[in-house]
Amino acid sequence: MSMFRNRRLDALSAAVVLIAALCGQLADAANMKVSNVAAVEDGNVRFDISWDDSWRASWKEADIELTNWDAAWIFVKYRKQGEPHWNHATLGGKDADHWAPEGAKINVGLTADKGMGVFLYRAAEGKGTWTNNGVKVKWLHKDDGVDDPAKAELCVHALEMVYVPRGAFKVGSGALSYISGGSDRKQEAGSLAIGPWKHNDRTTHAPPFEITGEAELKMANAPGCLWGTFNMGPEGTLPAEFPKGHAAFYCMKYEMNQGQYAAFLSQIAEPHAAKRYPRPTIPARFAGNGIHTVEKSATGYAASKPDRACNWISWDDGAAYADWAAMRPMTELEYEKACRGPCKPVPCEYAWGIEPPNFEWADRIDVPPPVPYPVGICGPQGRAKAGSTYWGIATMSGHLRERTVTVGNVEGRAFKGTCGDGRLNGEGMADVAGWPGPSTAGIGFHGGPWYKDKVRLQVSDRFLAVCLRPQRSEFYGFRGVRQAP
Repeated sequence: MSMFRNRRLDALSAAVVLIAALCGQLADAANMKVSNVAAVEDGNVRFDISWDDSWRASWKEADIELTNWDAAWIFVKYRKQGEPHWNHATLGGKDADHWAPEGAKINVGLTADKGMGVFLYRAAEGKGTWTNNGVKVKWLHKDDGVDDPAKAELCVHALEMVYVPRGAFKVGSGALSYISGGSDRKQEAGSLAIGPWKHNDRTTHAPPFEITGEAELKMANAPGCLWGTFNMGPEGTLPAEFPKGHAAFYCMKYEMNQGQYAAFLSQIAEPHAAKRYPRPTIPARFAGNGIHTVEKSATGYAASKPDRACNWISWDDGAAYADWAAMRPMTELEYEKACRGPCKPVPCEYAWGIEPPNFEWADRIDVPPPVPYPVGICGPQGRAKAGSTYWGIATMSGHLRERTVTVGNVEGRAFKGTCGDGRLNGEGMADVAGWPGPSTAGIGFHGGPWYKDKVRLQVSDRFLAVCLRPQRSEFYGFRGVRQAP
């Protein structure tokens, strides 16, 4: 069993976008730091990076050899002299184009054969604060129309990610299912299962379905097919291109926080930032408790609580951030893999296990909710308070809702898992082919909010898995993924 499956996130550990200018400004937010950014010869961008609670570990689960680690997803933005806009830097497309200190590895993340960023992670097992000085990434500055990189302003961004290794797993927990109404935590409001399944049968356990590869799957209420007890249809296929979670991928360790979102707003065109800025749309009754602390000023956007999870995020907001950061949305199959790992499903389990939630709930709709937790916070309450998964990914149950691409309709099944290219379209929107668009079907939710709703937190619960709610809400945040190189 993983040493991290039941580990406690005892320190405040925030995944924060970090900005460092060529002048040598220290970029410091929460526990991840990027500093000493400089352009060196041959177009390399050099910097130092460190973060707490880093790990790499290996173990056996039912005789399966497993290894996972956390990593930094590092990408670079640049701004030419005299220009107001920031652009995404094209990096070398081979691992050998970049340099990591002893004890670290670098892998390039490609989109359409262009280097969008790199993953930096431990080469050997270890745990604790981890520092890497003199990391170098190769910037193909001439490909980006910059003849002299020393005359461009550079920003290095780093996000904490967790590696979810390749391998088979099961979706659906085998719990009894109910279709609507009720709040019995011993049941789930629909789940994925192996067909056939009687839609109105609420007394039979739905057997989980095993994902054994990324090949096309038949989706039908028939023997051996992927199906579900609720929110499924029509019958059809799940194409090979749809990310099923069997292939290795990286998932953001924490939900996007307010510091990350403020950095994003500050580096996109102002008309686009105005569309992506939620504060003017937040109802007055939520304004007094400081839930959303991102403020606009003459110099850009900043958050007074940068480590706090960022809610009031619409589908368009989250998709735009994912495209800009060269990531993508996760699918609901990847969500279950990220939570459960290769373990045998347990009926009605949460991301942290089977222990019941122990949160402070606001039962009255007219009572403003408590503020979202700082990302990664756990303290003495242990894994359940952080919603930490098998792999060490935090707050996947019981906090902001996790938006996922659904398998429950044809619009979601058309998703091909293409990652963003670091650029938005002329309207400030994500423009990746095959992603669910604005006000369209193909999206849903998992994980449950951190207040008011005492159900829907279970890993396999699909009550909202096919739910077109693209708007902003106090419940809605964002977490991105990217397939492993």
